[in-house]
Amino acid sequence: MIAVLSILSNQTKFCDGTTRREILRLGGLGALGLGGAVRVGGGLSGLDLPAQSSEQKGNQFGRAKSVVLVTLYGGPPQTETFDMKPHAPVETRGPFKPIPTDVVDLHICEHLPRLAKLAHLYTVARSFSHTNTAHGTSLYTHLTGWPHPLKNQNFPASPDDSPHYGALLSKLKPPTKDVPASVIVGGRILPQYAGIGQTGGFLGKAHEPFLFNDQMKTLLTLEQEMTSVRMTSRQQLLDQLQLKSRFLEQQRPAANFTTVQEQAFKLLSSQDVIPAFDLNDEPDKTWDSYGRFFLAENLVLARRLVAAGVPVIQVSDIPKGREQHWDLHYSDIFRKLKGTLLPRLDRALAAFLTDLEQQGLLDQTLVIVGGEFGRAPWIDRLTNPPNGGRKHWPYCYSMLLAGAGIRRGEVFGKSNGLAAYPVSHKVSPWDLGATLLHLAGVDPASTIKDRRDRAKRICRGSVISELI
Repeated sequence: MIAVLSILSNQTKFCDGTTRREILRLGGLGALGLGGAVRVGGGLSGLDLPAQSSEQKGNQFGRAKSVVLVTLYGGPPQTETFDMKPHAPVETRGPFKPIPTDVVDLHICEHLPRLAKLAHLYTVARSFSHTNTAHGTSLYTHLTGWPHPLKNQNFPASPDDSPHYGALLSKLKPPTKDVPASVIVGGRILPQYAGIGQTGGFLGKAHEPFLFNDQMKTLLTLEQEMTSVRMTSRQQLLDQLQLKSRFLEQQRPAANFTTVQEQAFKLLSSQDVIPAFDLNDEPDKTWDSYGRFFLAENLVLARRLVAAGVPVIQVSDIPKGREQHWDLHYSDIFRKLKGTLLPRLDRALAAFLTDLEQQGLLDQTLVIVGGEFGRAPWIDRLTNPPNGGRKHWPYCYSMLLAGAGIRRGEVFGKSNGLAAYPVSHKVSPWDLGATLLHLAGVDPASTIKDRRDRAKRICRGSVISELI
């Protein structure tokens, strides 16, 4: 904790109102709470180490044919999900109780009963950490593996950004099938900031993830028997639209527009991926299993895209009109968690993991479940009476990891008695990025040229070898 406080010593107040006094107060509480014994993997933090060559770490290299990023934007609380502290002081623990899983010594929240029965399929990692308290730039780090140059801010996407993992793999390991290299299901998060962290960045629009939203659902509603003549007519229509749009497109590089249009037409012509987008043929038993809500639909689609061979799929969990889905500052935090957030995550994610396992796809699909950070290890009743909420907390948070060689039925890392700071095997988002790239068959020590023709490392982290 002393080391973390020294890092924060130049900051007096964080973007969500957290003060240094509160952190010091938390240090006092830490002496009262002791973490339970768990089985812990080894590992290096990778914070200041260069990316390790995959030639030096051949374990599971290239095993992930697909990567699914179930992005719980807003920051799910570690203390109400995968790192509960029932013996912590009352200022830390919430009203929920831990329940045993089908793995000895692993307990998770009582409102995740389906996932508790599937703990043999995944690893819970409890020691992720970074120091950025803003949603936008933390999300950028979660989806690109790089710290944003403007820390603790919400900032629009820039052409000089690091690319989304899907864009990076599009450039370095494009799909062999006629499918998009990456798809964002459910819409970009933070559209008001131009989808920060979810663009092609310095690789350009040619490698940008394909965005599947309500508009694209209409575009992709094509009959299976569409003839080549009708497709030719569609191409002519696109050509006409391009001519009519020329005036408007003068403000954008023409090459980018042409590339995006060509990608759209290629997608419309694909016999591999178009059927995956049509959920109408899913039987009722699918929806009975996943549920009938936003995250459920997105995970059903993600499972179909995995089967179609799409390399990277980002699943957004933000219903329309509710941007701050897991941003639980407010006094109804526990009502929201118990009533909707946890039961829906539990039901849809459990069905998704079960389907992948039963279809033989989990061993070749890396599933990453988590947000850009966690929530503060104290309940803020002062500013959010009467029940209190939890503020942003990037210093220690949990992730659920499964598939593609990730060890099963284990706990990686350990937090202190408040789930406030890692006490063993501290890792960071860029280490997860190195692990993702390694499993996807890309050496995280590689370099790539940016749009100014400068060589840049693709990753700053180290493969978390103890996870695989």
